[in-house]
Amino acid sequence: MQQTRHNTTMKLRAQLDAAATLLDEGAASSAVRMLRSSWEPDLPTDDLVPLYCMWIRALCDTQDLEHAYTLAVRAADEFPHEADVQIALGNVLDLRGDLPGARLAFERAITIEPTGALAHYNRGAVLERLGDEDGAEQSYRTALSVDDETAPLFEASAALGALLRRSGRLEEASEVYDGYLDDDPIHVDTLVEHGICLSDLDDFAQAVERFELALSLERNHAGAWYNLAITQYRMGKPREAMHSMHRALECDMQSPLTHAVLGSWTLSLPGEDGTVDVERALELLYGALELLGNYDCEALSPSYASLVYEEVFEALWQHGRRDEAREVARMAGQRDWITAHMLETMNEADHGRGQQVTAFAVTARAEAGEAPAHWPDNAQGYTTGLMVLASDEDEARRYSLEYLRTIEPYPSVQFKIETIHAGGHDEVHPSAETQPRARGVVKVRNARAYFRQ
Repeated sequence: MQQTRHNTTMKLRAQLDAAATLLDEGAASSAVRMLRSSWEPDLPTDDLVPLYCMWIRALCDTQDLEHAYTLAVRAADEFPHEADVQIALGNVLDLRGDLPGARLAFERAITIEPTGALAHYNRGAVLERLGDEDGAEQSYRTALSVDDETAPLFEASAALGALLRRSGRLEEASEVYDGYLDDDPIHVDTLVEHGICLSDLDDFAQAVERFELALSLERNHAGAWYNLAITQYRMGKPREAMHSMHRALECDMQSPLTHAVLGSWTLSLPGEDGTVDVERALELLYGALELLGNYDCEALSPSYASLVYEEVFEALWQHGRRDEAREVARMAGQRDWITAHMLETMNEADHGRGQQVTAFAVTARAEAGEAPAHWPDNAQGYTTGLMVLASDEDEARRYSLEYLRTIEPYPSVQFKIETIHAGGHDEVHPSAETQPRARGVVKVRNARAYFRQ
């Protein structure tokens, strides 16, 4: 009997290894079938728990979240004191959009196993998306320090570094990457992230060293080539930067941002024959927007999309193609991807600067009998919030309606200003009311909230 159980366990572990390989190769459906056939109700706990966790992961990879959730709840009921099961349940809840539920599951896992780095990292990722950056930072730091006997968790290091960089704490972020590289000095993605941080700190020589080491390990790493190009451009080496950016594009032909930046540079820098290849530049710039349009909007990072649109807008505007730039801004505005820089650039051209301006917070409502094609299915309208610089409420109202009608120039769409009040000075540049500023809509305060009848 003992030998039979040992053989069963060995067979199951081999099947779990095979399932993990299938998942890594993108064959999740095959992994689900294999795991389903491995199920036996009398398996010991040491076998059932990893089987449950792998099965749940496989179902998630096939996007079958309903069955993944059912299985995760069953596993949690059967093994309430297994940290891995609570983590699996938290992951499913996260994918289903239940962030508070996911946070509680990860916290239960931490209670069960306080030294489990993965649970601390997952909790931090959920807290960050819930807007609790302080809590997220603490969770990431705990994930990196909780177990001195194992190497730091890469995901926690990357997440903490990114959070610190976004908040302008570049020196601290650099220390995080340095700490990870002490344990794994040839981890390519961390070398690239550290290089980006060093470049932002104007430590260009060290940044280039990081990127070149990463490329010596993985020659076709698109991110390393892209950020090496950006650093070389900052160093005043445009020709070298162009070469590196071309290599980045060769490594990832589907990158909208690489297309946008290379298009911008191509429009600015003459070739070896002394002429600017305008046709190629425009092909790259508009290709960036086309590639962006191929993404699922719900899965696309708004900050990334905004960066691409701003790069294309700026290139067109600075080279006198302002009607085209305005059309790009209109398209960005329809997705709330328009940036403060784009708005200010157009405001200055359209309204000029005013010495006496006030910041107004505006809420508006749009309704349509026939919804535009870019609206979600069955949407009848949306509400949004804007920040406007104007001399008085009437001017703020006029600028708001002008902006909304520009981005939605359809007769079927009607707009109404619901509220308008002075305030929100902390949301614009502190000099907004003491120095001349371009008047008009300067910021989208609240993303569109679509409604259905």
